[in-house]
Amino acid sequence: MLNASTPSTSRTCNICDSQSFELQYKKSGYSILKCLSCGLKFTEPIPDDASLKSIYGQDYFQGLMYRNYQDQIEQRTPDYLKWIRWIVQKSGIQNGNWLDIGCATGGFMKVAEQSGWKVSGVDFSEYCIEIAQQAGLTAVAGTTNSIPDNWGEFDIISMWDTIEHLTNPLLDIQTSSARLKPNGWLVLSTGDIGSLVARVLRKRWWLMLPPVHLYFFTKETLTEILKRAGLTPVSFRYFGRRLRIGRAVRLLTGNGSVSMERGPSLYFNAFDIVTVLARRAPEERSFS
Repeated sequence: MLNASTPSTSRTCNICDSQSFELQYKKSGYSILKCLSCGLKFTEPIPDDASLKSIYGQDYFQGLMYRNYQDQIEQRTPDYLKWIRWIVQKSGIQNGNWLDIGCATGGFMKVAEQSGWKVSGVDFSEYCIEIAQQAGLTAVAGTTNSIPDNWGEFDIISMWDTIEHLTNPLLDIQTSSARLKPNGWLVLSTGDIGSLVARVLRKRWWLMLPPVHLYFFTKETLTEILKRAGLTPVSFRYFGRRLRIGRAVRLLTGNGSVSMERGPSLYFNAFDIVTVLARRAPEERSFS
């Protein structure tokens, strides 16, 4: 069922399989729909694979979405260390095999590797993977289906700022969780469309970016999609990030261009990016 103002679509909700939606916004030629059953919001239509590949080239990381992606990543090492400490504390796992899905150029991978983890990564952007490989990191271009079998199983899988870019997030989380060891952990971060900033700015919210961002989650819809993938959410956090002053202003107001992303780097938290840590259930053992 669709409201009268909602564009016709044959899609089903990625979480609950409902086909009842209402139109929330129109932006950049795309519709943002809301599932009337579970509340998931998403971009309609989803671009085809060729269009998506054209998005995540060099221009995306140097001029389109970021003034200089590598420059910002290098300033975020303290953030990455904080995330790792939190995961270690909550999971009780000090080291092991770590897979970073949506690894981009490998900034987080490098910090995790220096912290004692064996780290591998995968990213949709061939441009990013080339940079990661040149830095000596173990990374492949592709999707969750591209993860080599010989990488084995993982203690931790991370998806930093990734799930919102995926065309089928439920399937990708299911595919990822199948590569976790029993009692392994998946950690992901994404924008919280239920946050105060998102509710105030509405379609001017800095993460309302169709067709780059295809899904928009709340804590509730994140909980549901993780449960459907066989994972148990254990902890939620709203981490701040180090951003150049110009970028923080641009993102918070929803105005401006990447050219204003200058100035010193400061800690910034709009409490609109949520991180969730979820655990895979241990395998059941049968006793006879």
